[in-house]
Amino acid sequence: MPTQREIARLSRVSQATVSRVLNNDPRVNEEARERVLAIVQEQDYAPNFQAQSLRVQRSGTLGLVVHRAPDALSQDPFFSPLVVAILQISNERGYHLCVDTARTMRSQRTIHEELLRTRRVDGLILVESRDFDERIARLVAGGFPFVLIGRYGDGTSVLSVDNDNVAAGRMVTEKLLADGHRHIAYIGGPLGVNVSEDRKAGYKAALSAAGLPMDNRLIVHGDFSSEGGQIAMRRLLANVPEVDAVISVDDLTAAGALRLARGRGVSVPEQIAFVGFNDSTFCSHLDTPLSSVCINIGELARQATNMLIDLIEQQPVDHHRRIVESRLIERLSTRNVG
Repeated sequence: MPTQREIARLSRVSQATVSRVLNNDPRVNEEARERVLAIVQEQDYAPNFQAQSLRVQRSGTLGLVVHRAPDALSQDPFFSPLVVAILQISNERGYHLCVDTARTMRSQRTIHEELLRTRRVDGLILVESRDFDERIARLVAGGFPFVLIGRYGDGTSVLSVDNDNVAAGRMVTEKLLADGHRHIAYIGGPLGVNVSEDRKAGYKAALSAAGLPMDNRLIVHGDFSSEGGQIAMRRLLANVPEVDAVISVDDLTAAGALRLARGRGVSVPEQIAFVGFNDSTFCSHLDTPLSSVCINIGELARQATNMLIDLIEQQPVDHHRRIVESRLIERLSTRNVG
């Protein structure tokens, strides 16, 4: 990792000028600023924010970068209530919230770097982590305050709030097995996203405990969207016509899969049952109301936001990893309701 002194040498400016650029000081002339920022990007430089925090005044702002297109965010049944809950807790504790959107992991990394270099935020809330997550590695290395909603690695190395998604995936699968289903499919999110992988692990564990062979044709991956659910369901019906139940990583995916199946004349839940995750408000209003796992989004947001602000204000933080309870809300898309 290059030092600030090396950045100054390569930029042909003083170390003090580099520091002013990184702190967004308006006294730096534009030509020098652009030269420093170009070297910073070229060298992939990340300052040590733990040291900076000793001398930089707080902004009073928290950051959240969402891996969604801006026009899709308002309709997203997970992020919309999450943002509202974070806003509420932030305001109660005297902080603002800066929300940015990124379509790709590369653009998300660029946004994070800009937030950190300019000190626009005092800390970050992260979501949709992977076991090898460059964002988290950089934040840990720089000592920058952040809290993850989700799991990272073994779950003990970073401050996080999460559901037990392995247990939730197993619970849903066991319910469908108890209802008599034997060809249960799983539609996940993008490969490597921990929340999706954990729910898939619970699904596999339940099938194994029931003595059922694992048919890899029954596992399909989507992109957390209704369209992705339809594509996955079309593939399942073509490759495994005997499929009799579908667990989806979230409600949007489940709703798309359910819509495709009904359009093909499938009777729900008599021929195929459907379960989603998040217990979104629209679940009750579908033509066939959708059974879904309530993950308590508001409580996830409340605990993560309070934990982050405590960290920023150097208050004691109990427990590196907190687990929020989840439960299955049964509706007419599964058998034996009530």
